[in-house]
Amino acid sequence: MWWMEKLSITGRAGHGSSDDTLRGLSAVLVDGDQVFIDNGAIHAKSRIEKGIRFVPDPAQVPQPRRVWGFWVTLKRREGGVQGFHGIMPFELDIDAQAGVGYKNLGRQVNHMEKAVKGEADLTGVPAEVREKLRAFLQQVRPDLWDNAADAFKQALQG
Repeated sequence: MWWMEKLSITGRAGHGSSDDTLRGLSAVLVDGDQVFIDNGAIHAKSRIEKGIRFVPDPAQVPQPRRVWGFWVTLKRREGGVQGFHGIMPFELDIDAQAGVGYKNLGRQVNHMEKAVKGEADLTGVPAEVREKLRAFLQQVRPDLWDNAADAFKQALQG
């Protein structure tokens, strides 16, 4: 279906990277009630990050809005079926009006690497955010959800 290709959650390196370690990596963002894929986050260029000056201290963000991001990876399993594999969170605190934000880039990169390696840990992610994410992933690609790793599904259960 065309919308699956447009969402770029296909297991291909659609973000233009030649690095095969990023194959199958996507970024899913939860911003309030909105849940969407924005693979620009892989290179710190998501629509949330555009126009934002990131500061080294979260206290420098006047009125932060928490945006949850998730590195989601795919893996081809025995028999050639593909399923969700790794998932790790990252956080963005954004004040769009002030044009200021905070993110822990080191943690974000470490979590990306862990997701690529198939780790699935959503410790600290609020239950309502996990639920929105789970519903989104189940709806957007039911086939990937059905073939997801057990640890992936358990992480989303909490």
